[in-house]
Amino acid sequence: MSDAPPELSGTAPIVAVRDVMVSVAFYETCLGFERALYNPDHGYALMRRGNLMVAFINAADETALNATANNVSAQFWVDDVADYWNEIKGRFVDHPDLLPISPVERDYGARELHVKDPDGFLMFFTDLKHSA
Repeated sequence: MSDAPPELSGTAPIVAVRDVMVSVAFYETCLGFERALYNPDHGYALMRRGNLMVAFINAADETALNATANNVSAQFWVDDVADYWNEIKGRFVDHPDLLPISPVERDYGARELHVKDPDGFLMFFTDLKHSA
């Protein structure tokens, strides 16, 4: 038995969604995530892209779904948000209403790309501004 504390390796928001399969398809197709755990029979999926993770759970409760759409967000750190934007911007063919605008410079020292998924979950893909 080691005296070292257990290593913590990541975190994932758990997001209430109307349909796990729809969410999985959106994250794979539009955002380039892969399935880490996928069990649609139990209404659950965990998606991963590198160290970024997000989990979905089916919910029929409108209160939970409204919380997702109106109150839940996550910040995902990326090396270069402009490169990520260039990778994904052509992938929203099946979701043109969800196509984000290009990254924005923030006066607090970051660049952000705001993306909403089909259930309204807001993600801030963020990098630190590159100094000139």
